[in-house]
Amino acid sequence: MIRVFQVKCDVDDEKVIIKQLLKKLNITRKDLFSWSIHRKSVDARKQKVLFSYVIDCEIKNEQKALKNKDVHICPNETYHFVSKGEHELKSRPVVVGFGPAGMFAALILAQQGYNPIVIERGSEVHTRIEKVNTFWTKGQLDEECNVQYGEGGAGTFSDGKLTTRSKDSRARKVLEELVHFGAKKDILIDAHPHIGTDAFIDIIYNLREEIKKLGGTFYFDAKLENIEIENNELVSIQVNGQTVPCNALILSIGHSATDTIQMLHDKGVYMENKPFAIGVRIEHKQQFINEAMLKEYANDPRLIPARYQLTHTASNNKGVYTFCMCPGGYVIPCSSSKNKLVINGMSYASRDGVNANSALLVQVNESDYGTELFDGLKYQEQLEQKAFEMAKDYKALVQLSTDYLNNVVSTHLDQVEPTYALGYTFGNLNELFSEPVNLALHEALENFEKRVPGFASTSVLSAVESRSSASVRIVRNEQLEANIKGIYPAGEGSGYAGGIMTSAIDGIRCAESLISYYDSKKRGEKNGSVL
Repeated sequence: MIRVFQVKCDVDDEKVIIKQLLKKLNITRKDLFSWSIHRKSVDARKQKVLFSYVIDCEIKNEQKALKNKDVHICPNETYHFVSKGEHELKSRPVVVGFGPAGMFAALILAQQGYNPIVIERGSEVHTRIEKVNTFWTKGQLDEECNVQYGEGGAGTFSDGKLTTRSKDSRARKVLEELVHFGAKKDILIDAHPHIGTDAFIDIIYNLREEIKKLGGTFYFDAKLENIEIENNELVSIQVNGQTVPCNALILSIGHSATDTIQMLHDKGVYMENKPFAIGVRIEHKQQFINEAMLKEYANDPRLIPARYQLTHTASNNKGVYTFCMCPGGYVIPCSSSKNKLVINGMSYASRDGVNANSALLVQVNESDYGTELFDGLKYQEQLEQKAFEMAKDYKALVQLSTDYLNNVVSTHLDQVEPTYALGYTFGNLNELFSEPVNLALHEALENFEKRVPGFASTSVLSAVESRSSASVRIVRNEQLEANIKGIYPAGEGSGYAGGIMTSAIDGIRCAESLISYYDSKKRGEKNGSVL
């Protein structure tokens, strides 16, 4: 089997694809035994739109074809389960948190016969949606079930982006499982796959039900409150006031469970500060983005809604970048603590909203917040509290980009109406952020305006985007364990992942490490029914 890159066609048509493939390989149709699309992207950089394909195929005389440009041996991307270990698993393994990392860790454990127990502090997905909608319409925040906490994790309310640079078989495993549980098959070949928040909900439910069929058990509205350690090994956990025997724990708590992080630190789990990013959401009309990015193809249904990705290094060496761009999307309330303002972005599967939005983030590190452990966390929380006070509620703190650059409070909107559900308050973001952050944001906006005319002059900013990643990292060894035996930190909350795909892959890796050490057959049933 060979993989052929850069097979380009002016139409998305099977006959044309085959014709171009044969031409690239310089073979006849009878020498092409089988073929399939591995990846599909669109190239609109030149005078016309081209579809670019990566094709996997079987042909006659493959060794000869490998001498051609853009032709390589097809890598084996089949996922293989790891071999089981030999150590005693005294009770059923527990997965704390059912975001992308927890979902795929639990799935792998279940598929290998480990009958995991899943504990999630938020509610199951349908109840969670009701609680989130109550917050978005009435401003009534449930601190235990919100956009950050609950079945599916923060990814449930997102664009559902599945892009990753990872080449290993775990990435393919994640995509194939998502398709199995209801995602469109397009995500297997699209260069920029996404699911959308509405489509993700059924997938989460189906994945949970599969884990249950394989012997898993779920407890929602169940919070990890404490862990018990003997001789530097995990022996039990406390959930909703009850003690649960546990010597193997995958800890996929997400990046916002600061109370859990503090508890783990108090119990002796090693942690360290890590750099993270803060900033705003920037909104444009989606039509403007289409025109700016696609020019004469701005209304081509094959290409819209358009995306963008921009970066800039400021004069103070701070990196500034757009992140989690949501075409046809919405800026959403994402607070998980009372009297703290946090926003994010999401899109539905159709991506047909009037506005586009993206995070516009500045990298911050210990030079901004200090070197003591949790200084970064305190910095985040103080920023969120200040934004809440300036907005005088959970409303978004809003300023036209041009007014932000001119250091004046906006008095009216211009071309873009913010999509934030709880409304907005005009404020001066220069008073929210520190001088180094403001300098970096100002320079980036000015640079982006030069590169994409209208980027700053037609946009509105909303604050504060502060939870793009964790501010601390749980230290783990080569076996992906914390310094406490039996604890496997996974996903965004561990500080080793960011986004749906990298978190899911990290969850799989942690499950594999647990499996390769413990034997599912050497397991007691002490925690078979715990809550």
